[in-house]
Amino acid sequence: MDTKDFKAANLSENLVDEIQSLEEKISQQANKKVVVIAYEQGSEGNL
Repeated sequence: MDTKDFKAANLSENLVDEIQSLEEKISQQANKKVVVIAYEQGSEGNL
């Protein structure tokens, strides 16, 4: 099984707050707990 490394995005506190708000909205619409995960995009457009 091939594995890939993903670098977590370094986000400002403001952006983290916005993402948490988005998680809450999506969770309410989906009627289940949703978690958004942010990764930095590689220089070639890959994660």
